[in-house]
Amino acid sequence: MTKPQLAISLTRPAPIGWATSEPGERSSVWSGLLDDAELGAWIASLAPTHLYFGSEFCEHLLPGKRTLQAGIDLAQQHQLQFALLTPIASPQVLRDLHNLLPLLPPSSEVIVNDWGVARLLRESFPGLRACAGRILCRMIKDPRLGGPEWAAQCNPAIASSHFQAILGRLGLARLEIDVPIFAYDGAFASTPLPVSVHLPYAYVAKGRSCRPGSMSITGPERFAPGRKCKKECLTLTATTTRPHQHDRWPTRHTGNTIYSRHTNEMLAAVRAACEAGQIDRVIVPGEPA
Repeated sequence: MTKPQLAISLTRPAPIGWATSEPGERSSVWSGLLDDAELGAWIASLAPTHLYFGSEFCEHLLPGKRTLQAGIDLAQQHQLQFALLTPIASPQVLRDLHNLLPLLPPSSEVIVNDWGVARLLRESFPGLRACAGRILCRMIKDPRLGGPEWAAQCNPAIASSHFQAILGRLGLARLEIDVPIFAYDGAFASTPLPVSVHLPYAYVAKGRSCRPGSMSITGPERFAPGRKCKKECLTLTATTTRPHQHDRWPTRHTGNTIYSRHTNEMLAAVRAACEAGQIDRVIVPGEPA
């Protein structure tokens, strides 16, 4: 049985030498980072292959040249394939990527969450490998849904021939998806391209308003986009709850994004799909989530 690739995700440079240390230390660190001993032990059994760097969700976390080079150096130090995470693109993000993408080593991956970025790679940087990020591979992941009768609606909308035609035209070689909240055996069996899955959180929704960055602001500018970013999301997060409700999927709000925690059933479906060869890469945070 072929084990899946393991990608370590970072928003900024951080020590990751422990990820290739002896198994006991590896398992202990992963268990702490993921807050799950069983999941940590399973992840520790996988050899790191990729370093994901940057952010899918916020343009303010797109690294500058110096930070990007530090991430590339970190990947090379640990003999990991480099992948740059990119968000939905404003005109400024596209301008920044024009300056950043030439720095990437040949055959690096770029995780694309914007059709304009995919076109930029296709036309100007064909040597880089474009992968469709989970913002492009949409699905319903609302923790308020009631039960498995929603399973069909919660699967990613990637079986569409029109969607697959766009992927082919833009040269996207891989899909990144979240685990369907009502995951079942075979949920990953019909994907048209190699599949990467993020653990142990799925993103539920994102916007442009940053909750932690706005808490100290008063007046009409509070929760408005466009304010100066101090990267508060790297140190502040909030648990989200609904009064008098008991959602199965614990949720948290970090920056401009709401995430939900996978259930044990979802994680079991991922492991089964990995064993069946339906998922060939898992992506986990290499820093506290």
